[in-house]
Amino acid sequence: MKNKFFGNIALAAIIGFSMAACGTGGDNGNGNSDENLIFNEDFNGSTLDSTKWAVCPNWDRQGGSTWMDDMVSVSGGYLHLKFKRDATLGKGPNWIRAGAVRTRSKDWSRILFQNTFGYYEAKIKFPVVDGTWGAFWLMSPTQGSIGNGGVDGTEIDIVETIGNTQGKYNAALHWDGYPSQNVGSNNLPNQPVNIYDGEFHIFGLEWKQDEYIFYVDDVEFWRVDGGSSFKNCGINQTPNYIKLTVEASLDGWAGSLPAEFTEDEMLVDYVRVYKQKPE
Repeated sequence: MKNKFFGNIALAAIIGFSMAACGTGGDNGNGNSDENLIFNEDFNGSTLDSTKWAVCPNWDRQGGSTWMDDMVSVSGGYLHLKFKRDATLGKGPNWIRAGAVRTRSKDWSRILFQNTFGYYEAKIKFPVVDGTWGAFWLMSPTQGSIGNGGVDGTEIDIVETIGNTQGKYNAALHWDGYPSQNVGSNNLPNQPVNIYDGEFHIFGLEWKQDEYIFYVDDVEFWRVDGGSSFKNCGINQTPNYIKLTVEASLDGWAGSLPAEFTEDEMLVDYVRVYKQKPE
């Protein structure tokens, strides 16, 4: 029995060494080392993970909405960002209360996660409601730095579903404070993927030192080098934190809230940040 016992140990050691040599345990299933993944949120709990996220401050937004804590929840493996008509806020009958989260504390005192260059990805199901839009974006604490293009601070909108009832969506960059210098993908002739088919879609940003590349379902959507073709926006070299939000406008530029609208939600399956785009 003793010889058999030690024989089994030796065999196990050999197997373990072989697996380690082949990379088992250090690969995330797509040929990329686990060390490449620097932020991962699957929303598998029953509450928002306060070590990673906070609800956004209760702000009036875009002349048609207010971010409110009770519009944010986690269940069923998803982040739920709800929005509903709410005339009780005193802003008019078409005003909505909406959900929004970020990787910065609500009181502004702490940034829970921020990063510069890398690959940012989220899997999202967006609703279709005229006058409203959901967004996955990165916010720079130094966006208000003026006069150096966007190099020292840029808001990076990876996706905004403005014009969703027309099948539209866009990416955008904003720098030099608000109202900002800006450039967006709105002038593209068409969008490469229909994201309003009732399914989840994956939105990504590859942020390099010299360019941004935007993706929808791994299809390149927009590429920006920061040069004269893009208002000399520059490529941000400073860290940004993450935001997931729903908003609305009442002045018509993003559409009009339907008379029959009551409530809906934006669902987020996961958010991940990698040092570099996975293969």
